[in-house]
Amino acid sequence: MENTTLRHRGRDDDEPSMPGNDRSTSKQRGDGSCCCPMLLPLLLRPRASWIWMYLSKRPKLLFGLGLLSSLVFVGCQFIRGIQLSNAVLKEDNHNNDEGSYHQQPQLMWQQTCEASRSGNMHRPPSPPQSNNNNNNTHSLRHQPKLDTFKHNTSFPNKNETSSVVVCTIAIHELPYLTEWAEYNLHVLNVAKLFLYDNANTPELSNWNVDSVSIGREEGSGQNSTHNTDSDKNSRISIIHYPGSKQQGPAYKDCARRALSEGYEYAFFTDVDEFLVLYQHNSITELAVDYLGKGDDDDVRMEVEIDKDEKIIGGRHEHIDEEGKLEEPTTSTLSELTTERNETRTVGSLGMNFRTLGNNCDIEYKDLPVSKRFQYRVEAAYPMNMYIKSLVKLKWLDLDVNFNDPHFYKLKKDDNGKEAVKIDTNRNVRGGSIHHMRLYDVAAVHHFLFKSLTEYIKKRERGGGTTGPSASLTEKAKRGIDNNGAPIPGGSIYDDEVWKRLVEKVPRYKKFDA
Repeated sequence: MENTTLRHRGRDDDEPSMPGNDRSTSKQRGDGSCCCPMLLPLLLRPRASWIWMYLSKRPKLLFGLGLLSSLVFVGCQFIRGIQLSNAVLKEDNHNNDEGSYHQQPQLMWQQTCEASRSGNMHRPPSPPQSNNNNNNTHSLRHQPKLDTFKHNTSFPNKNETSSVVVCTIAIHELPYLTEWAEYNLHVLNVAKLFLYDNANTPELSNWNVDSVSIGREEGSGQNSTHNTDSDKNSRISIIHYPGSKQQGPAYKDCARRALSEGYEYAFFTDVDEFLVLYQHNSITELAVDYLGKGDDDDVRMEVEIDKDEKIIGGRHEHIDEEGKLEEPTTSTLSELTTERNETRTVGSLGMNFRTLGNNCDIEYKDLPVSKRFQYRVEAAYPMNMYIKSLVKLKWLDLDVNFNDPHFYKLKKDDNGKEAVKIDTNRNVRGGSIHHMRLYDVAAVHHFLFKSLTEYIKKRERGGGTTGPSASLTEKAKRGIDNNGAPIPGGSIYDDEVWKRLVEKVPRYKKFDA
């Protein structure tokens, strides 16, 4: 019986090796094989050599060698098992290394974000100084400056009815909506909010509109917050507007509604944007200062016309979906020469973004956005070139599609001259970006990122005019912004939105406790 077993083992171990399975290369392959089984065919091959004849006469020695061979074989198998386990572990670690950025992007991004902010955090001088520096962050209210524009500057008193509406479209924005609405109603003193609910199933019906504090004196005629879009006296109107890429159509519908209800201006913005005014007490003051009040008080200005019959400074520049500046299709400003001057009506005011970093936060926190994120990025950040527009509705061309949420085509006057858009320096500008990044009069504080997980969700649902972008979503999951750079945490302290909100809506003071 014992010999049969030995013979069986001998046949198994004496099989010819297949190509690629040579035991002599097992160590090179690193598969954990060893040469211990080769002892059996050498020592125990029956009647194949003089060794067997010698051992057959010494049973104790044979038994000892067999036991030793068995122990060595078992040891080799144990070592091989350890080697295989290590190999599997190394392979898993290697795979984890390759996929860690996708499996744990939050932690890796957070480390990069915090390292980039280290030693680079600073606050503005205290007390703030009044100046015209574009990086000014102070909250002092200045008297609106008079200018040489051809209109009579007349600012409303605090009890005068506002004539500015805000148009926005939102989807999955309920956690942020109350703070944003209260800021617009009480800090900017807008007359009405037109909120377009872009969800397939109405979401804003779950929003308790009556929880939005009014903060106005009784008798002002603007204390209602009913959410029926048919009520012209309400300060919040909610319109269900589902579908993809509906931002432009919603904004056009909003403009039509505002005109039909007798409003004069519209500010087109998003729920993650908060307009900060540095030299005006309300958005109506800003509108009257730059755009004029009423039909008989339009703002008119001299503009320079080049040889191509284009306004110098008014050529349109755009940023593509990836956040890159598109190449201009006409000559640059340095190559343009003035052929003549002519008078144009001002119909729109563009104000630059001031992007807030995300404070290197990973997850959402149940706190006001303007409390959570109080460090902005440098003025040179590419997204700060974008602008948002305050428009005098009578000059808004409603016969064309609204394809760009940053600027809008304006009508022509009785002389066939199209109205112009200006910046806060009162220079004519065209397109959706202003390179100079002007911040001395107003800035649109853009809470673009929030926490990393919130930003990923934002990119997954896509933009209001472009829809979802697979490339931007993938960048967001890797902690990368539209421009291919790490999402910034922000390094310049800026609590302008928060200070104004707490001042006008005191219930927010509890978050400072």
